[in-house]
Amino acid sequence: MKTRNWRLPLFLSGLFLLSQGHPLPSPVRDAATLQWAPGFSMHYPLWHLVMTPFCSLADTLTVLGLHEGIVLVFWMLGLFFMFGGLRRGLGLTAAFILFLAWGGLITRPMGRLVAQDPETLLIDFHSHSMFSHDGRRSFTPESNMRWHRLQGYEAAFITDHNRVEAAQIAKGISQMDWQETGYRSLEGEEVSLKKTHLVILGNPLKVDNRPYDGEFAKIPGFVADMHKLGCPVIASLPEYWLYHWGEGVQDFVRWGMDGFEIINSAPKAQDFPLEKRLQIVDLCRRQNLFMTGISDNHGYGYATAAWNAMSIPGWRKMNPDELEKAVLGTLSSKRFTAVQVLERVRYIPQSAFGLIFSPLAIFWLYWRSLQPFQILSWVLWIWVVWTISYKKPKISE
Repeated sequence: MKTRNWRLPLFLSGLFLLSQGHPLPSPVRDAATLQWAPGFSMHYPLWHLVMTPFCSLADTLTVLGLHEGIVLVFWMLGLFFMFGGLRRGLGLTAAFILFLAWGGLITRPMGRLVAQDPETLLIDFHSHSMFSHDGRRSFTPESNMRWHRLQGYEAAFITDHNRVEAAQIAKGISQMDWQETGYRSLEGEEVSLKKTHLVILGNPLKVDNRPYDGEFAKIPGFVADMHKLGCPVIASLPEYWLYHWGEGVQDFVRWGMDGFEIINSAPKAQDFPLEKRLQIVDLCRRQNLFMTGISDNHGYGYATAAWNAMSIPGWRKMNPDELEKAVLGTLSSKRFTAVQVLERVRYIPQSAFGLIFSPLAIFWLYWRSLQPFQILSWVLWIWVVWTISYKKPKISE
């Protein structure tokens, strides 16, 4: 009579337990210096911990760059058909597609970043709602606020494409419940121009993009007019990288751009090369401009690639209008040192070779990022699945 083969579940359990000997120093790093950022921790709700193999993997996939995601899909398909054969490979492929759809479309538990310093504000400078032309129809202003709050943000600007209705609605709600929730929604707009997207902050009324659209040469007039309104202007990814790299970026600086996004959580923008990011960081340092890392959330996905930490004494006692004023004042006065951009630790390939083998590096970082209760969840799921899938050998008569 055959005995049960314990080797696979024992091996997998040991593999995950070993990760606790090589943990990451922090769940986030400084996106400008690439150094680990102490003083921050990730907190996970109960159901995220219970569903760790699903939720944490979905988090990891959500923040991949577009090309990393494509490479990972090919790796998974290769493994499915190599080890499962045609029939089982097709079944695993269908299950993988369903998993991706679940991770991006279905509401699920989210981990939140927490700062140890009570004077540190975690904020997002660029997000969307159903009012944007490319926003998810169910992503209401209230949904935007809930999404940010559950990610650990304590404030966020809603910056719909050439629209301000959601920003106005959400700020009105925040005026009534900020003391109860601890969260403030602030006003802004992403002004979409030809091959150029610029984020402005603090505008209570819609800015008409039409006078500035159609020609890159109209941008300096836009920047000057926004400064007359008291609104800082931020160059948005991926447009300034894809369409204006080099001389165009220098034009932005000459025309008075106040800041640059260095991380954007959208997959296409996540392909922004690290080398070019560091060039923008150096440019901002030399020109004394601020930097931001943004969710750019349109209602899809339940993880962010970046948070922004700002030191604003007394912010917890400020209502939305007061906090918005304090944030804009800090950006104006501190400039390059106003914002510490924090990025969720992830692998950033810097060559074709690194991209091809990126799934291995992604797994390595994921393995090291797991917390003790997440490890426990993985081990329990391994044994539950193995027990359920075990088939007793037939006894011959």
